[in-house]
Amino acid sequence: MSIRRHALLAAIGIVAALPAALCARGAEPIALGGPAMGTVWRVTLAAPIADRSSGAIHREIEMVLARLDRALSTWRDDSTVSRFNAAAADEWIAIDPDLAAVVAACRSVHAASGGAFDPTVLPLVEAWQSGTPAPTALAAARMAVGFDLVESREAAGTAVLRKRRAGVRLDLGGIGPGWAVDALGDRLVELGSGNHLVCLGGECRAWGERAPGRPWQVHLDPAGPGAPARSVDLPAGMALATSTSRPGRSPIDPRTGLVVAGAATGVTIRGSSCALADAWAVALLVQSADPGWPGRQTGQLPPGSTLERIGGPPAPR
Repeated sequence: MSIRRHALLAAIGIVAALPAALCARGAEPIALGGPAMGTVWRVTLAAPIADRSSGAIHREIEMVLARLDRALSTWRDDSTVSRFNAAAADEWIAIDPDLAAVVAACRSVHAASGGAFDPTVLPLVEAWQSGTPAPTALAAARMAVGFDLVESREAAGTAVLRKRRAGVRLDLGGIGPGWAVDALGDRLVELGSGNHLVCLGGECRAWGERAPGRPWQVHLDPAGPGAPARSVDLPAGMALATSTSRPGRSPIDPRTGLVVAGAATGVTIRGSSCALADAWAVALLVQSADPGWPGRQTGQLPPGSTLERIGGPPAPR
């Protein structure tokens, strides 16, 4: 997977687009942002949170992101997922609740997509980085790919994880940003906000409304050369996530070990969970060259989730 998913961005000028009547009523929107997970997070609150300064809210957001970084980041050796990746085969590793929940979500999408979404695909991505790999190198990479090689259970009340074969590694880039969006938005609810928009890279989710009767809006970049950008409404509780490909960075199909020839340039999924929309956008991008596209593939989506947009080729099959 390891696919860039930055085609969907909350508009930088979103606060300026808020209705003037909102500010006239005394509700001051608050825009916050910063770096995270190799991209940028943005939070817009329709109104301040009682007894919380902007600085305090920012620190709360950073604490959630730091917690998730310790669990899910493959860029730090001391994260929980990195400890799993470095472990030997058949060694049970205690994991934190965040990683346990993400693994469970990955398992559901992996099963429902027939393996098109697979967070163990990293060895294949690495094998293709320098061009077409030799058959022996490709075969070796495929031996370390397959989510069925990752086992999870509870031991004495603690979630544990192990790999059944050496070389199996997890890369949660296909679901982690969406998971972070959900976690950030839920934390803001706990702090007292009922109306906010949270975006991280190419993933966004709305809580409440930007003003009474007016949903949040996000901007979709052009779906392909010559296509227009557009804004879409994001009702309360809904998320959008996009997976994209581009020349030289085509998706790798974990089912075959091969580059997906003729994949769509982008897939955007709408759903109630940003994490699941994120993972399903990756899965459908991988499947976009399959027979029956897109009808058969969209039938796999969970209830309430829809295919919002297809970018570029291929045409429906």
